[in-house]
Amino acid sequence: MLPHQRQEFIMRRIDAEGSVKSAELAESFGVTNETIRKDLEALAEAKRVIRIHGGATRLSDTRHDLPLPARQAVNRFEKSVVAQAAAALIEPRDTLFLDASSTVLAMTDYLPLEPLTVLTNAHHVIVALGGRPGYDLICTGGNYEERSRSYVGVMAEDSLKRFLIKWLFVGVDGLHHEIGASEVNPGQAVLKERLIPRAEQVCVVCDSSKLEKKSPFIFAQPHQLNVLVTDDGASPDILRLYESQGIRVITAPLPRDGRG
Repeated sequence: MLPHQRQEFIMRRIDAEGSVKSAELAESFGVTNETIRKDLEALAEAKRVIRIHGGATRLSDTRHDLPLPARQAVNRFEKSVVAQAAAALIEPRDTLFLDASSTVLAMTDYLPLEPLTVLTNAHHVIVALGGRPGYDLICTGGNYEERSRSYVGVMAEDSLKRFLIKWLFVGVDGLHHEIGASEVNPGQAVLKERLIPRAEQVCVVCDSSKLEKKSPFIFAQPHQLNVLVTDDGASPDILRLYESQGIRVITAPLPRDGRG
């Protein structure tokens, strides 16, 4: 079977199942894992699939909010280095808000072992940080969303009215230098929009695949953003667009080998 024929079969599997595993494909086609890896990379370069650890998934519809485990699997290495760079901004006794995005969740692995006040609407952030000495953890409560494993709605928004936040860390589904930060989930977008006036520093934490993209629900204009932390896979020309808007840009270096 020629590579393009095999890749069309792979696309049919992804369309039917949502995602595929490299090992299963290799067994099905009777080829090596390396052959399948090249097929998936070709499909990803053609923007037909998104590469994830151990396989690939279909391109997400901009109107569709992927479940948390699926979001965590996309661009896992990029999210990890970006999260580590963002966590380095935090100082002892800061009050910070961590949203329900998968990149911000990755920050919990790198937060300093110092006293902090952590506000969040994300159930998985509370689970990750629960029991850590010196941390005051405050969860919003509200209407629980299973897909994002987080809380939204009026109760979530009202619970944060009394707080002044040093760092508001937010993920995005799209960031555009003229339009601003956007989300596919309207509930998450509204919560972030309401928090921005209460934050001294608003930090967008995202891998470079989100840059110059747009999603349906805008929650911040460019002038409302203070810091962008992304990976160094981003074009310098694109990064200068954000700097021209007065946004401080921090780029985290990606490993150049040993990536899955």
